[in-house]
Amino acid sequence: MKITAIIPLILGVTACYSQKNTNSQVPKATFPAAEMAVRDEDQNIRNNNTNESAAAISPNTDHQITGNQVPTSKVVSRKYKLADTKGIELGHLSWEHFSGRYDIDIDLGGEQRYNGVMSFRMRRDSIFWFSINASIGFQIAKGVIKNDTLYALDLLQKNYYRISLKELQISTQLPAQIGALQRLFSGETLSQLIYFDWADSTFRGDASFYPGYAVKFDQSNMVIQNVINDDVNGRSLWADYTDRLQIENPQYSVASRTSIFLADALKTIRLDVRLKTSSFEPIPSYPFNVPNGYTLVETW
Repeated sequence: MKITAIIPLILGVTACYSQKNTNSQVPKATFPAAEMAVRDEDQNIRNNNTNESAAAISPNTDHQITGNQVPTSKVVSRKYKLADTKGIELGHLSWEHFSGRYDIDIDLGGEQRYNGVMSFRMRRDSIFWFSINASIGFQIAKGVIKNDTLYALDLLQKNYYRISLKELQISTQLPAQIGALQRLFSGETLSQLIYFDWADSTFRGDASFYPGYAVKFDQSNMVIQNVINDDVNGRSLWADYTDRLQIENPQYSVASRTSIFLADALKTIRLDVRLKTSSFEPIPSYPFNVPNGYTLVETW
């Protein structure tokens, strides 16, 4: 029943339901070729930055670039040059506290489909509290991530998990960092800095965050897809954000409809989440306690 405790940390699902196979071919998440193709005139910009034609995209602010196409003006290309060498912050929202309640559907393959309700309470980059209820109403898992450690209860098997995020990342071979886990569900870039890859016209994350991470934006700089293709360990994770919270302040416009896929050599797991209620008010408490009779588990 580890799956019940790790649903909010979807990065760990295959550690429970599949085995490693680094020699197998795994389907990769890909971006539409028509949107990502590098045109001949764009290649010239990379070489000399002298093309003065109309920009395919335009700067939004001094630190933001709209869209995914390679720029075709000197002003924009200078920004891409900066992104290419130093990285830029892009695709981040500005919430500090977030509470959300989601309807969830999970497809493990082989006719294994489940649904229920998932609740989050978050303090940005600090605390991630979660609770999961089965569709018939009873709670099956709850937990909190703080101080770089996951504390979780499997209420069905009466197991208490206390595992460092470093250990979780080693076990799953996928990033398990509290900020990235929060942003996976809020619909933001997982890496703090983003770099433009001239080779295939994509935005990439900082390699120190996790190799193989790429992100796609819409024309308002909102993230519409996060992707990790891990060729070494034969796994792929991608999240598609198909809708956002309609709110006056766009910096609070978290993802309201998300599909998360995790694929390895054996199967593809899909998690669909739909935001039902939300709040950005400060959260007074993150309750978590371990009842008597639970078995401590410190490895994943």
